[in-house]
Amino acid sequence: MRNASIISVYAWILCGACAAVAQTDEFRIDTDVFLGDSKEPIAQSVTVFSSGMVYDFPLIGPRETTVFDPGRSRLVLLDADRKVKTTLSTQDLLEFTAAMKVQAEKMGGLLAEAADAQFERESGVADEWLTLRTKMLTYRAKGVEPQIASASALYQQFADWYARLNATRPGSMPPFARIELNRMLVEKGCIPEEVELTVAPERGLMGRKTTIRSRHLPYWRLSNTDRTRIETAGTQMATFSAVTFQEYRQTPRP
Repeated sequence: MRNASIISVYAWILCGACAAVAQTDEFRIDTDVFLGDSKEPIAQSVTVFSSGMVYDFPLIGPRETTVFDPGRSRLVLLDADRKVKTTLSTQDLLEFTAAMKVQAEKMGGLLAEAADAQFERESGVADEWLTLRTKMLTYRAKGVEPQIASASALYQQFADWYARLNATRPGSMPPFARIELNRMLVEKGCIPEEVELTVAPERGLMGRKTTIRSRHLPYWRLSNTDRTRIETAGTQMATFSAVTFQEYRQTPRP
């Protein structure tokens, strides 16, 4: 019960801070994700910040929009193919990742390292890269100063919750290293320009070291297309059938 109370207070503080950031600042960040040295992205998305809300729209793969609503302490997932939606509270995500941390520490190996908050931290001066390192995991990020003063904090808060959401997907690693990297970026007043995750487990991942890279390109004014996407997400939130998170993940896609 004491741990649950601590988590509740933590969620209230984080979401209150997020809602307190200026509601009118609008911008967009385009993200491309690459595997290894490949020049073709394996994922692309557009993340739109508007009126205190965050909308993450995929450009490759399943048409699943994520809406982060800090004022209501929730994330809403919208599946345009099945026309269903599900809602996760920030409290749900905190409890899930807390349990994930305990389980990962019991399992040992790479998962235990990813769940451990004791990372080696390096803050580059000449090359501007920030680095978190363990024996089997290395996270690096290169930041850029935003044109909107609040953008760094807004992006960090969304990225933290999105990392926790990603941790709920089967086969995902604990989110704590990415959350720490986000903190290092916001301390420098930056948003990410490039991020690299290199995993080198003792027995190998698919037999080899694996690197995932992402590039982030900010736009400091929203386009008509961005506003149309926001309107579409609003319509979907109002009209899609609500299902539980378990049903949402288990129901096969057409």
